[in-house]
Amino acid sequence: MSAASAPLNRDVRVISLIGVAHGVSHYYQLAFATMLLIVRQETGLSFTDVGLLMAIFYGVSGVSQTAAGFAVDRFGARPILAGGLAVIGCALALISVAHSFAGFAAIAVIGGLGNAVFHPADFALLNASVNHGRLGRAYSIHGVGGSLGWAAAPVMFFLDSMFGWVGAALIGALPGLILSVLVWIHRTELVDHRVKARTAATQHGPTAMIGLFLQPAILLCLVYFALLSATTVGIQQFAVPAWASMFGISENYAALCLIVFIVGSAGGVLVGGIFADRVRRHDRVATLGLLAAGALTVPVAAQAVTPALLPLLLALAGAAGGITNPSRDMIVRNATPPGASGKVFGFVYSGLDVGSFLAPPVFGLLMSSGVPSIIFWIAVGLYLVNAALVLVIRQTTAPTVVTAAAE
Repeated sequence: MSAASAPLNRDVRVISLIGVAHGVSHYYQLAFATMLLIVRQETGLSFTDVGLLMAIFYGVSGVSQTAAGFAVDRFGARPILAGGLAVIGCALALISVAHSFAGFAAIAVIGGLGNAVFHPADFALLNASVNHGRLGRAYSIHGVGGSLGWAAAPVMFFLDSMFGWVGAALIGALPGLILSVLVWIHRTELVDHRVKARTAATQHGPTAMIGLFLQPAILLCLVYFALLSATTVGIQQFAVPAWASMFGISENYAALCLIVFIVGSAGGVLVGGIFADRVRRHDRVATLGLLAAGALTVPVAAQAVTPALLPLLLALAGAAGGITNPSRDMIVRNATPPGASGKVFGFVYSGLDVGSFLAPPVFGLLMSSGVPSIIFWIAVGLYLVNAALVLVIRQTTAPTVVTAAAE
């Protein structure tokens, strides 16, 4: 059965499974950092060591995502996704036996390799399995799943208090192992995108691998995601101390503001999924949403809002940015040549790891220098740059590619 005629009940199963798998990937990203903080004193790690270990994790993930995309197109997305879930789950479990920086570094490498498969495998499965009229909503559920995964990671602290850090690491590994089995056994629902790729290659000719990643639209998408993650990481990791310093509020109130921002973003993603399925000009949705998010961030950067109104402003800013997410995924899909879904999504989404790797040292330096507001002025600038990039991507996407991208 083709994705274009897939019934609603099957789409719901596929979208739910892939959404939960994406949530598990985000859960492990933060759970790994959380476990390092939990075992820091017992194992002699410093905060600098924890930062370096997370840099190794994201660095390996970023470098490996393109290779994971090739593996997805070569061996199929379902086994690669199942394997990634098992690998990243085992990586968290291995923390229970590590006692040195070298051991944790090896685990970070393993975890980064497991984390690398999710975007190329997830999107290859969604594109091939879900009715094309529901892809925008599928992408939105995929994004919300990731946000919920981040929200679930602090459970590691409770597991540590109940079972100790060894028990927490072993129990925390279970979601990935369980999801790995579920993905593996859903052979019927999770369509092999390589079948459609062979058909597309017959109709449109093979895609030259040498020039694939040099296409302007693909390169610009990579830059877009790197800048996007720089903004996201900067706000998530440093907003609480930054807002406490800028507005003279408590850390608890600043943390509440961050939660409101994240919840607003998740709500925006859900609304954005509906827009993505109903409009043809996804670039307009993404551009307007980014401009709105930038405009709403200006009063925060300028400290021109009262602490009482800060949560409302942040909820609106988060929603404006979240609305763009499904449309941006549709833009990447439309820029993807037939038969290259895994490769392109792996390459493009490696930009998220690039931004996550590069941004924290810069924002950390700004915090140490006593200029936290600059973080949000940078965020405003990155919103504007990405809005311009979306329009340029639209202009550089070849019409033949957009037509052929029904994969």
